Amino acid sequence: MPEKTLQVAVFGESNVGKSHYGAQLIGRLNAETGSMRMRGAAPDLAAFDDVVQSLSGGVPGAHTAAGTYTETLLPVLTEGDVAIDLNWPDYAGEQVSQLLEERRIPASWQQRVETADGWILMVRPKRAPLEEDIFSRPLGDLQSSRPDCGVIERSPQARLVELLQMLLYTTHARTGKAKPALAVVLSCWDELRAPEGTTPEQVLRRNLPLLAAFVRNNWDERRRLVLGLSATGVALSKDSPNKDFIYKGAEQMGWVVTTDGARTPDLTLPISQLAKAIQS
Repeated sequence: MPEKTLQVAVFGESNVGKSHYGAQLIGRLNAETGSMRMRGAAPDLAAFDDVVQSLSGGVPGAHTAAGTYTETLLPVLTEGDVAIDLNWPDYAGEQVSQLLEERRIPASWQQRVETADGWILMVRPKRAPLEEDIFSRPLGDLQSSRPDCGVIERSPQARLVELLQMLLYTTHARTGKAKPALAVVLSCWDELRAPEGTTPEQVLRRNLPLLAAFVRNNWDERRRLVLGLSATGVALSKDSPNKDFIYKGAEQMGWVVTTDGARTPDLTLPISQLAKAIQS
């Protein structure tokens, strides 16, 4: 066993699929169908009980209630016997919005941010459309195009860049550590209807060019990666349960798009690949 256990933290705004991915990841780890396995029992998986039960019935899990904050520790081991403590959060994505408005990392996040060797940033491209904001047009032009004089909001990708900036500042200012390795995971890939062979990097540059440039300019190539993810493989509806989930099992569903555009059913891949980036 390695002397150091790697610490990995997960971040993401509302409706990016953090809970569904976490539940599906636990299913893969329990079934031992991926490249990683549990190296011991998780202290408490109660935060995912409702989502796991919903998925087993072929319907999506409920949105995390506002004000919720729990963290599930998943002690895992890679094929190369790299030990990782994966801290999977369950919080309403609206907390990220509050964080950005207040310009302050909440106390409940501090330890997770400061101790992490690697970050997973989950981004749902379909929910982050390209919009004109103060980074793409002069403020005067934007104001003149809005006769109602409404507040000019930051675009979704500008918010994600600001989130990364705050995390980086907090890590360096309080600990002096080098920046953690970063995996940008583009979630709900199935709804993009991207042609086969499309790479996640291509989607990130096309859909979120500002975020792509920020990541490229602030992380060495060996310390960053961009992957695609469809945690369930298909869109689920509460009105029409998916029979494949019921009869095949939720642990058989979902896939990851690798850096070269290939698909793999191994949902543990983002964590194992991030571990390699941390050690590079």
